[in-house]
Amino acid sequence: MKKIGLYIHIPFCIRKCYYCDFNSRTWESQLANEFLTALFEEIKMIANKYKYPTLKSVFIGGGTPTCLDGDALLDLLLLLKEEFKVESDSEISIEANPGTLSKNKLSLLKEGGINRLSFGVQSFNNQTLRELGRIHTAKQAIDNYYLARELGFENINLDLIFALPGQKVVEWEATLRQSLKLHPNHLSTYNLKIEPGTKFARDVDNGLLEPVSEEIDLEMYQLTMDFLTENGYKHYEISNFARSGYESEHNRIYWRNEPYLALGPGAHFYDGDVRGSNVTSISEYINTVNSGELPIKEVNQLTREDKIVESMILGLRLREGISLSRFEDRFGESLDKVYGQEIKKLEKENYIRVTSKRITLTRRGLVLANDVLAEFILG
Repeated sequence: MKKIGLYIHIPFCIRKCYYCDFNSRTWESQLANEFLTALFEEIKMIANKYKYPTLKSVFIGGGTPTCLDGDALLDLLLLLKEEFKVESDSEISIEANPGTLSKNKLSLLKEGGINRLSFGVQSFNNQTLRELGRIHTAKQAIDNYYLARELGFENINLDLIFALPGQKVVEWEATLRQSLKLHPNHLSTYNLKIEPGTKFARDVDNGLLEPVSEEIDLEMYQLTMDFLTENGYKHYEISNFARSGYESEHNRIYWRNEPYLALGPGAHFYDGDVRGSNVTSISEYINTVNSGELPIKEVNQLTREDKIVESMILGLRLREGISLSRFEDRFGESLDKVYGQEIKKLEKENYIRVTSKRITLTRRGLVLANDVLAEFILG
């Protein structure tokens, strides 16, 4: 097997944020300990199944992975190095949330091999943080960031959210400006989507919360693109910006449709032909692993048509776009033959740019990406 990505899902948080629909729950010590025992066993089972592959990247997400204690995180990282081949240039990332960090915990993460931190900052406005249900303040985020720098972390991402209910464009701009004062290597900026089952969704249904207008959402996104690119960040994916050389390897595995393994409850995996996921229930996950079985919930065999659609929808998210020759090599016919009509229409409307080698989204296409990508759903 070639080098592969690995995602690990830690399904616990100190408190569930009001907008979050991820597979996570509030902290419970005994359940967390049982989960870790099962996770360590699943690591061994997966490593054995795939003959101890070399990891191109590791991303530990959640949930809030850093709500685990430092020793547990170190044990996890050391086990990964025992069971998989982890090279010196492998990207090892963890979501690190302000309010769950200390000098000791960050030191243990560095000792374990973490070389990229993704700080879940979301905003530098304290009122906004309270309204989101976050457990940290802006000062804690800034202090944690500088502490990580002092400890030698050279690659740090900031996760930010915009288009929040009641948020003004000037408030979002202030968060962007504060972010740049910290000089992060990478920024991930996501517009809020109010998902069913969240507190935000219930508040909207009860008339307590009003989503921002589409116009404000688009204005904030265009401000983000302009402000970050003017300040030296490469806009390499619809929602992601990086200093040169600091693009997220794990992100690119997803968007380039490359295979990745997945561990933990609700985690999704992909091997090039199959997409699947683990059971979402933490208790079911623990019981299944403890019985000696992999906790797989479902497996979907992809058709050729599925793979074509995915290659377009995922690949166009990257600013590098779709390679015409790579598409033809993979699928045995030209992109123009499969999507000639759609390409002609979108190019005429200035949503995509077509050269002799690639298809990429234009600025107009980036702003209205969901509508553009929907054009490539076959049938």
